[in-house]
Amino acid sequence: MADEAVRQLLADVKKFIKATELSDLEITCDNHIYRVHKLVLCTRSQFFANALKFPGKEHEEGRIDLPDDEPSIIKLMIDYIYEAEYEPHLPRDITKLAASDDRPKHSCKTGHMTCPNYGTSRLVCSHHTCGISCAFTCKDFVCDSCYPPPIIIPGPSGQLLVHAKLYEIGDKYQISGLKELSKFKFELACAKFWDDQVFAEAANHAFATTPEDDKGLRRIVCKTISEHMGLLKKKDVAALMTEYNDLAFGLLMEKAEKCGWLN
Repeated sequence: MADEAVRQLLADVKKFIKATELSDLEITCDNHIYRVHKLVLCTRSQFFANALKFPGKEHEEGRIDLPDDEPSIIKLMIDYIYEAEYEPHLPRDITKLAASDDRPKHSCKTGHMTCPNYGTSRLVCSHHTCGISCAFTCKDFVCDSCYPPPIIIPGPSGQLLVHAKLYEIGDKYQISGLKELSKFKFELACAKFWDDQVFAEAANHAFATTPEDDKGLRRIVCKTISEHMGLLKKKDVAALMTEYNDLAFGLLMEKAEKCGWLN
C-alpha cells in the first residue's frame, strides 16, 4: 500500500511539467524555453535554490538563462527533476550489472597450461592466443570479446556521451540524484558499448569535465579499459592514456589489484 502511494505521488509530480499554466519560472537555453515550478526546481537543485533566494535579475524576471549548456541536455535534466528518470529509461528491475561468467565449455586436442582451469582440454576461441597474460582477458578459453556480459539496456551507444554530460550537469547544478543515476547508467552503457567508437569520446568528456578527486565516472572508465585491454590498440583510446596521466595510473592500479600484484 505504501509503495503504491509513493508511485502515485511520483506520477502526480510528473504531471506538473505539463501544467504550464501553474509555472512561475522559465529556464531558457539557446532558443528553447522550459516552463517550470520554483517549488519543484529549488527542492531538487541547491544551485537554483540559491539563485532564486535573494533579489536579483532571476528573481525579479522569473527567468534563468543557461547560455553555456546544450538544450537537449537541459531538457533531460528537467525531465529528471520532475520524473527522477531521463531517456532512455531503464527497466524497473535493473538494480546492478547483469554480468555472467557462465561461459560455454569447449574441447581441444592440446592442453594449455596458462589459462584458468588448466589441465582441461578446451578449444581456444578464434582470436585468442595463449600466453603468460591471457588470463587477463579470458576465462575457460573464451575471451571477453567472444562472450560479453549480457547487459540488457535500451537505447543506442550514443547514450554513453549523454550520461557523461548529465553527470557534469548534475555536479554543476548540484543535483546529487542526477549524478548518481547518470553514473549508474554510464556504467551499464560502458559494459554494453565498450567497443563502440563513442566510448573514447565519452571517456574523454568524463575526464575533461571532472576534477581529479571526483572518481565517479573516472573509475568506471579505468575499470572498463582494464577489462578490455584490446581497447589500447585504438588510437583514440591510446590518446586518452597520453593526455590524462591519472587515467594511465588508474588503469595500472586497476590491473595490479585485479592480478594480485599489490599483495
